[in-house]
Amino acid sequence: MMRRKLLSLLLAVALVVGLVPATAAVATGKTVSVTIDGKKQSYSVNPRIENGRTLVPYRAIAEALGGTVSYDGKSKKATIKKGGQTIELTQGSKSARINGSAITLDAAPLNVSGTLLVPLRFVGESLGVWVTWNGASSTAVLETKRTFKHELGSTTLNSVPKRVVVLFNGGVDISVLLKVKPVGAVESYIQQPFYEYIRSSLIGVKTLGDETQPNVEAIVALKPDVIIATKDRHEGIYKQLSKIAPTIVTKDLADWQDNLQVMSKVFNKEDIATAYLADWKKQVAEFKRKLSAKDKGAAVSIIRINPNGTARAYNTGFAYKIFQELGFSTPKAQRATGEEIIPVASTEQISLLDGDYIFDFTTDWDGDGAILQHQKTWTSSALWKNLNAVKNNKYYKVNSVTWNLSGGALAAKLMLDDLYFYFGLE
Repeated sequence: MMRRKLLSLLLAVALVVGLVPATAAVATGKTVSVTIDGKKQSYSVNPRIENGRTLVPYRAIAEALGGTVSYDGKSKKATIKKGGQTIELTQGSKSARINGSAITLDAAPLNVSGTLLVPLRFVGESLGVWVTWNGASSTAVLETKRTFKHELGSTTLNSVPKRVVVLFNGGVDISVLLKVKPVGAVESYIQQPFYEYIRSSLIGVKTLGDETQPNVEAIVALKPDVIIATKDRHEGIYKQLSKIAPTIVTKDLADWQDNLQVMSKVFNKEDIATAYLADWKKQVAEFKRKLSAKDKGAAVSIIRINPNGTARAYNTGFAYKIFQELGFSTPKAQRATGEEIIPVASTEQISLLDGDYIFDFTTDWDGDGAILQHQKTWTSSALWKNLNAVKNNKYYKVNSVTWNLSGGALAAKLMLDDLYFYFGLE
């Protein structure tokens, strides 16, 4: 299992690193162009590709975007000021600073005939513009504003946001993947303030209460550039949120792939999302290839025991979507109800919980073990022991955070790793 996780990590890294060179390779030997808001730019020194990296003239671009640039020939240090931001970089060094914070460039700035060329990605990171690479035309596309059509309207941003508020847990997970640290985020349902698997990346982030009822006053105090919300949770307060800051609303709380794509476009991190999703598709294909014939299309039951002692089965949600993508089916009895969340009030209906496999993400909400006693009552009953999955030792208690409560891109990979174990794959 550890070997598989290491290989998965190495593949993901390779995809991220390889994304730009792969597209840039198309441009080798061609003229590299730059557009700003659709207008083609002209420079005394042309952009170029060096060692697979697209390098563009920084001073001319910064000045075109309203920045001021000074250069110290002795130290070979350039200082750029734009919109309250100060950027410092040095010819031949990958180290730079933005408002005093150190960052590392993909490649060292290159001096060509007195013009400093810098990596394309750094332009977006330092000057607050969206940057994409059009491989077909060998063009670096810069946008100073973007309009996002979302589930509850249309929102225009005038620069890549830096003060970000995220109001659902899947979005918090995704912000960690995209290396965007929010100024504020809703707290986790358990393991507060944030889930343990991402907590170290969120030190200093202001907690904003539960995702079902975020603290609006605390959001106002943070003065965000953008609020990332989701329709399932925040439709009722969308107008209120929009008065605080530009608000972008995702369609489905559980659709981590769509949420990743939306957020990556907002944060100018589409290269990370593209690489991650490509790796995910490879891992899904690998899982399907390795899955035994007897388990292909197996009926999977996803359940939990409720705090009041009842149970439910899920034909919707984060884990369900992943099982569907992996080619598993829904138990016939559950499908026949026509419901997405199937209530099971007593053991008389216990057959609704059955499947070829049962995965149980019951959550100890209060940490007092009370709900686990309800779970024990169910799993100790004679009718429970007569379920096919139970008789075949195919009932598993799983991690409620990464299987249900989080709903993010990083959680999806962790759940898939678990499935390798439960289905006996290497």
